[in-house]
Amino acid sequence: MRKVKVGIVGCGVISGIYLKNCTQVFDILEVKAVADIVREKAEKRAEEFNIQHVYTTEELLADPEIEIVLNLTNPQAHAEVCLAALEAGKHVYVEKPFAVTREDGLKIKELAASKGLLAGGAP
Repeated sequence: MRKVKVGIVGCGVISGIYLKNCTQVFDILEVKAVADIVREKAEKRAEEFNIQHVYTTEELLADPEIEIVLNLTNPQAHAEVCLAALEAGKHVYVEKPFAVTREDGLKIKELAASKGLLAGGAP
């Protein structure tokens, strides 16, 4: 089975359970890289979960191997990161809320649809 390569943006508290599940539960996923505005947080998670790369968000979005961006940033950054990931040709999954405003949520939905990409979020 081919593994789907994932990049995680946001390495705060919630990232621990996502990384555990992505690396130990879902065999189809391979976390290729992590990124955080505070690089030390990303480095700590990379070491803890044996993740190959610590990137900036821009580097993560530019990596052609990453297919899905898991957006675990603070809610105010959800739309910005999701839209940038979609523009980079990546599917997105975002921790709740999907977006802070209805307008931002619709932008994400519409951009994903226009690019033939998937966008989803935590319930």
